[in-house]
Amino acid sequence: MKKTLILISLLLSACASNQPTPHATSDGRPGYKLTCSEFNTTLEQCKEKASENCSHGFEVDPHLSYRETYPDAGDGIYVPARNHLVVGCKDPQA
Repeated sequence: MKKTLILISLLLSACASNQPTPHATSDGRPGYKLTCSEFNTTLEQCKEKASENCSHGFEVDPHLSYRETYPDAGDGIYVPARNHLVVGCKDPQA
């Protein structure tokens, strides 16, 4: 039962990965938060998605971005890491 619940949550998180949501950076600039599971999305693909939403480029906010990893429980189920990126869109005037 426990393995089934983990598998279901893994599949749901894989389907919902790298959809940007509006989010402010730590300095208050407008930007996006992206969560990319390494199950189906590389960090580079996640950054490509950010560049699609920030037409003048973006900067990764190091204070709010992090990588979430899961320890090996030894039960044969691998849960891939997830990258949580908060990006600030660059100002077109800069």
